Amino acid sequence: MKFNLNVLTVIQQKRILTMLAVTSAALIGAGSVMAAPRPNIVHIFTDDLGQQDVECYRGGRESLYETPNMNKLAANGMRFTHAYSPSPTCAPSRSAFMTGQYAPRNGILHVMGGLLPRPLAPHYNHVAPFYSCRIPVDANTIARTLSQAGYITGHIKKMHVGGRSGGYPYPLTYGFDFSWGKHHDYNDPELWDKKMKHKLEYTNGLWLPMKPNRLHGFATSDPDDPFRTDPKDDDRPFDGTVDLSLRWMEKVRHGDQPFFLNYCTSLVHGPVSARDRKRFEHYCKKLGIPVPTKLGSMNKTNSGQLNPYYATMVDTTDWIVGKLVKYLEATDDPRNPGHKLIENTYVILSTDNGGCTAIPAKTESGGVEYEHITDNAPLREGKQTLYEGGVRIPFIVRGPKVKNNSVSGAIVSLIDLFPTFMAIAGAEEDPQLELDGCNILPVLHGADATPRFTNGTPRKSLYFHYPVETPMASAIRKENWKLYLNIGPGVNPHPVIELFKLTNEDGSDCDVGEKNNLADAEPAKTAELLGELEAWLAEQNAAMPYKNPQFDGALEGKDQVASVASRGSDGGTVYVTVDTKGGKTPIESAILIYTTNGSDFLRMNTGSEEWFQAPALVKGNRIEAEAPPGMTHGVFYLRDANNFLITSESLPPVSEINYSHKDSTYLKDAYFYKPGLISMIKCGESALTHAKQQALDVTALTTALQHATQTAATPVSEEPYAKAIREVRKEIRALKGIPEAELEALNYFPVTDW
Repeated sequence: MKFNLNVLTVIQQKRILTMLAVTSAALIGAGSVMAAPRPNIVHIFTDDLGQQDVECYRGGRESLYETPNMNKLAANGMRFTHAYSPSPTCAPSRSAFMTGQYAPRNGILHVMGGLLPRPLAPHYNHVAPFYSCRIPVDANTIARTLSQAGYITGHIKKMHVGGRSGGYPYPLTYGFDFSWGKHHDYNDPELWDKKMKHKLEYTNGLWLPMKPNRLHGFATSDPDDPFRTDPKDDDRPFDGTVDLSLRWMEKVRHGDQPFFLNYCTSLVHGPVSARDRKRFEHYCKKLGIPVPTKLGSMNKTNSGQLNPYYATMVDTTDWIVGKLVKYLEATDDPRNPGHKLIENTYVILSTDNGGCTAIPAKTESGGVEYEHITDNAPLREGKQTLYEGGVRIPFIVRGPKVKNNSVSGAIVSLIDLFPTFMAIAGAEEDPQLELDGCNILPVLHGADATPRFTNGTPRKSLYFHYPVETPMASAIRKENWKLYLNIGPGVNPHPVIELFKLTNEDGSDCDVGEKNNLADAEPAKTAELLGELEAWLAEQNAAMPYKNPQFDGALEGKDQVASVASRGSDGGTVYVTVDTKGGKTPIESAILIYTTNGSDFLRMNTGSEEWFQAPALVKGNRIEAEAPPGMTHGVFYLRDANNFLITSESLPPVSEINYSHKDSTYLKDAYFYKPGLISMIKCGESALTHAKQQALDVTALTTALQHATQTAATPVSEEPYAKAIREVRKEIRALKGIPEAELEALNYFPVTDW
């Protein structure tokens, strides 16, 4: 075989040389049979899809929802019956997938991160801990790891692991080759027109909420309708996110690299509505009810699959799965001549948490009423709880060497996908990634029934931690057993400790409904699992709820809580002192929660206000911290030996000032601007030294520092101080190659427009 490389394009040359290299490697010891190249990976990550929403998980029980494409995926692959999300809500589970780490390790505990923790109301005796709303921009993500392994990576639609600042950090920030960035524009002009007519509809697809309500906005046959129906596809409405996914795969399949697509539809998350009129009418008919003409709840009961809107959303999600898989089945694989893409592609269907059972529905009068949307039975409860209905998920894998119609009872989690994708890609294990999951490729291939850690030991336990809102809890699933620990008693109404035997010794179901609390009947097993869970929480340095000293009822230790004696600043150092006279409880630990954009002037181009955590030092009754450069507001969070919360200034409960208000707007003494400006000046002076050592032009930084120093000598005023902070930060960041330019506090927000 001879080629004249001189007459070929660079791309053609690269393809031929790659093919020759792969062929040579495959022929060694394999006769004339060429091995397939490294597999592609397609992850279909749904939202709020309950395990019992998928027909093939219902064990023959009647299902309102029709999911033929998901059923077919399971028939051609492996269905896991004991698969879990790491958390019962979206952001922490998606972050866990992206990092391969449990929520306490990556810091994302719920969807409401980046806010000052406050009591929900005076009658709640616990307060959630602080947690971030973003994984760090330089985190070791699955996108970066697969890219380093030679994959071309794409992320389409929902992310929800970035900050509160208009979606930033973006999927592109976290290492995806193709995805969206500012204004949700995708970064390939061959696939994405920034000036498209129906950009929003194309961005959100069929999930886009209907206007003015769910009785209007059904897809039509009008060619100008962004959701136009397709008579060649059973009159299914068009979905822009699906179309974009297909066009991206069609483009990248012609390259030399295997591809990884992370397709994240927002279906079946609320608002619960349906653009597919034909399928909606079909489900109304199945339920024996008329097509609604007025707003209001479709199901006010507490059980059953009785909601035609939700049924249509599940149906549409199934159609999406079918569109992606059918493309892979029908399309030739240029890297594997003579074969279709599906033959060398792993397709993984998962979701971020269990099914959401109920949400508010608008009424004709403009009010809201209860609407039950799905049923996770026989699993207990649903989204936002650590019971099985909240964390057990559908998890189906089809791919090379995965046996058709196979079922695995292995206990697996979304955190397992990171190391498994690495194994598929042939990437070497890297301890620096600090992965919590297991490579389950041997389980998929039928070589092992049990997930194992890298040292070969079998994993026996999965852990959960959700210390927020009202369902505050932690849990451990170990072999046949599950222990549930209520870490917010008085807020969470359930018993402090519950022990359930989910399965029998032969793997059959025992108490998947978690109805029989065996904590008292099995004291040895309870102690074993509780000890293991507490050890894991300590190892992960898991953030725990505080006790609320403002609680309006009796609470042991409340009368011993220390009071704030003083607060102030000394240059860039901020401090608070407490009075522990009269037997008050000493402070045990502390953190500083701060923001760098707590100013209308600084929020320009950065979206919402967002808060972060910095270390604080406890020196007896004085607690101090260095203000991060650019800090505009800061609040100390102190934890005493009885676990009570003391803040450097009193904070109103959420029932008094809700989350729609920026936290900075109600603060009265939050070390406003000056300490943060002084720290920024110190940072600038250090940057000046390093820049001079590298012979960089420091004219602009010198001018900005002079102005900032003059401003710091004047009384604190928002605009001049914010402007001085902004100018120094801008000039530090402009000096590429110096360490100060890379400091996290200077790079929280996309400030290139400044």
